[in-house]
Amino acid sequence: MTRTWNAIARTVLAGGLIGAAALAGPAPGVAASTAPLQPLRVANAGASVLDLLPAATSDRMTAQIPLIDAASIIRTAIETGNSTGYAGIGLVDDHVTLWWKGQLPASVATTVESARRTAPVEVVDATYSQVELKAAAARLDPAVRANPKDAAHAVKLRTDGSGLEIAVTGTPNATLPKLPATGVRTTVVARQPMVPRSREDDAAPWNGGARIWASYGCTSGFGVRDAGSGANYLLTAGHCSEVGEEWRDGTGTPIGPATHKNQDHDTMLISTATAGGDVYTGGSNDETRVRVTGWTEVFPGQFLCQSGSTTAGELARPVCNFRVDFHYDDREDLVEATQLDGEEAARSGDSGGPVYAVQSDGTVLAAGTVTRSGGAGLGFQDFATARDDFGAIVPVTGTASTTCRVSYLVTDSWSGGFAASVTVQNSGSAVSGWSLGWSFPGNQVVQGHWHGQFQQTGAKVTVTNEAHNALIPAGGSINLGFTASGSPTTPTPFTLNGAACS
Repeated sequence: MTRTWNAIARTVLAGGLIGAAALAGPAPGVAASTAPLQPLRVANAGASVLDLLPAATSDRMTAQIPLIDAASIIRTAIETGNSTGYAGIGLVDDHVTLWWKGQLPASVATTVESARRTAPVEVVDATYSQVELKAAAARLDPAVRANPKDAAHAVKLRTDGSGLEIAVTGTPNATLPKLPATGVRTTVVARQPMVPRSREDDAAPWNGGARIWASYGCTSGFGVRDAGSGANYLLTAGHCSEVGEEWRDGTGTPIGPATHKNQDHDTMLISTATAGGDVYTGGSNDETRVRVTGWTEVFPGQFLCQSGSTTAGELARPVCNFRVDFHYDDREDLVEATQLDGEEAARSGDSGGPVYAVQSDGTVLAAGTVTRSGGAGLGFQDFATARDDFGAIVPVTGTASTTCRVSYLVTDSWSGGFAASVTVQNSGSAVSGWSLGWSFPGNQVVQGHWHGQFQQTGAKVTVTNEAHNALIPAGGSINLGFTASGSPTTPTPFTLNGAACS
């Protein structure tokens, strides 16, 4: 079921630009400027995406990793339990904030306490629940969209549950529509409308961030695999072509046909024999790229990058320091973010390009694909919604069986010991009953533990589920933790029910 997302309140995170401008470029032959560039050459083979970012930007993004883990744990509990009072969840400064109307259900309260072992979590009272906001938005939306010439162009839910926002253009003399009464506080805010947007020569296995052509010139998002059938695809923007059209790379090499499309969500799958596990992060004519090791849920307040092919040609680097502001736009479920340095968010030809979170080791997690932009505002479709559209697709990471990702964090240390938090994120089908395994590199010995049944033989540790956390839903997360003697360490590899995790 497709999620309905929220807007984070301007009192929490100000800014954000909205709209509808396509980032697709013209088809080959339409203009001389569409001619493919020369084939890629190998350059900066050892470069990391971290080398391309200002230190402050990369530090801020990687500092959010435990916050995203904690928020993912809480979201899983909300989606699988009682969410009547839920208003929203987001990343605010150095902590996670959960907005809730009324008393937290016992199951959610327990999960919040567990998540606090990973990162600080604040629970704040909300004026309205998400259910109430969505009902009010459904009443307002027809009036807002009835006349494309008036000033209003979107209805947005505030993540903090304080009310709704009506986004309006700054067009002179534009009028507001007559809005029905809903009983919910509604604020009118001026936001620049966005427009849709669409590297040059890739080769099989096909990767993300490359120039691709069909009806228009666009950008490949991520190489993905159907976790069930094993079929390979490229994920890109739906407005770039119709189902059945053949796609080629920047020099005309066939990739495959578009086989799946969700018009509302602007997502598309291109069938191909082999898909790659990298995204390009350098210029148009080099092969600087970075490994994709999994995918991430997207939260208001999260910092991300995008690597569209046209942007690469102009800047020879990604555009980063995007802060997610809104995560809702009726049937489109569009995510909206603002480039905090005032840079142009995307350019014509960037549509379908990869939007991603940067990890502390320089690898990235798939967050979504570019759909629109307007000035510093970026509109993109999140990877979780693409999974809702097309089933259990996962980024190609080089291991066909990899459908889980483990985030391991040392949360405390002292002379002779340490504490660690382990978050398991399930990228495949729902798991009922689990066993997580790893081996310590030294003489570490587990002493205390929570949210799992631990057994240790030598360096090998096996953790099985408790009754309350036996189910890990598709796209969901569980958390466990322990204290141990010895020096703080990060064990590898991790396995879930015998299969390797990234």
